Amino acid sequence: MTAKPSFNRRFIRLQAVQHLYAFYIGKQANYTGALAQIQAAFIPDVFADSPVDPTQLTQEAQQARDLFNATLATRESSPPDLAQIPSRVQVAVITALTSYKNELAKDMRKLEQGLAHSVAAMNQACVRIWQLLVEWGHLAQKQTEKPRRAQRQSMTTSVCLADSPLLQHLQKDSQLAQLVQQERAGWGAHMPLVESWYYQFVKKDPTIQRHLADLSIPTQEQRLLVFLVEEIIFGQAAIQAFFSEVDLHWATHKRLVKKRVRQGLVPSKKNSEKGPTLETFGAAAQWAEAQRFYTDLIHKVWQQDETLEALMAQHSNNWAIDRIMLLDKTIIKLALCEMCYFPSIPVKVSINEYIDIAKTYSIPKSSQFVNGLLDAIANTMRPGEASKKV
Repeated sequence: MTAKPSFNRRFIRLQAVQHLYAFYIGKQANYTGALAQIQAAFIPDVFADSPVDPTQLTQEAQQARDLFNATLATRESSPPDLAQIPSRVQVAVITALTSYKNELAKDMRKLEQGLAHSVAAMNQACVRIWQLLVEWGHLAQKQTEKPRRAQRQSMTTSVCLADSPLLQHLQKDSQLAQLVQQERAGWGAHMPLVESWYYQFVKKDPTIQRHLADLSIPTQEQRLLVFLVEEIIFGQAAIQAFFSEVDLHWATHKRLVKKRVRQGLVPSKKNSEKGPTLETFGAAAQWAEAQRFYTDLIHKVWQQDETLEALMAQHSNNWAIDRIMLLDKTIIKLALCEMCYFPSIPVKVSINEYIDIAKTYSIPKSSQFVNGLLDAIANTMRPGEASKKV
């Protein structure tokens, strides 16, 4: 069983957009939570022995917010000078900063692990789909074992599946069994669903017979599994809903999962008699280059966030930077990061890749805005300067 990861740069860029976008949302939520925490520290205590003047509390709350924001602006871990600050303000600011930094660190770890989590989710989905075919094969076999002759006419689909050499190979494949255990991709807890899908979509499908005309022909055998994968598993909303529930990013993962599932089900030329060679995405060491590009990209954006923000503001004409949608802003920052700090990537390649992402995942007019802004910035770069620090 071989592992041949095929991560192109577009896939990695899309992962960076998704996870960085989620990180920015979390960062804003953490900031809002920290301000709420500060505000709560200055709510008047009606049961205090010596009630504090509400006006004084309001002033101290504002002082705490200002000090908190000033500290964030300098990216320091604590305010530089607290000697002249009231103790209540000190405690509120330090508590809020500690909470904010801790949550930010957690979100950064999630961001760094984003690609790895996506790969794990897709790997699990591939194995789960292969195993779903196995489970359907078992159900078909049970159907053919029923003794009543009156049922034979209605069992054509079951007979075809039960007699499929490729499905029989998958059923006996010890490596698939190991992968199912390793990836926790078994269907034991979902067998009612598996059976429901089989009887509702596989057995009763009106077009399936055209794909099962003669399983003695190898190509027809492959068409059987391709049909089950593409038309049933990826074509039925109910089955897709299941995968969407277990993988929040299924909408962007499923295209590559479908490709890998199909590749894994095609018998290799060297091993055609034994059946297909299942392929998964492999261990981390086998996609180290993809992980390195992803990590370098998100770290550079975070390190240069203020610089990239300023560059966007400088070239967005009269469009206020805070009016740009967060998703578009994330796409633009990643594109600018490549243009400015990744000299091995042609500027036009970066621009085109992120425009395509904007076309697919943002609102209709976003790609035009992204295109215009990136082109405007690219035109200010003289040849050889694209990779210099802005």
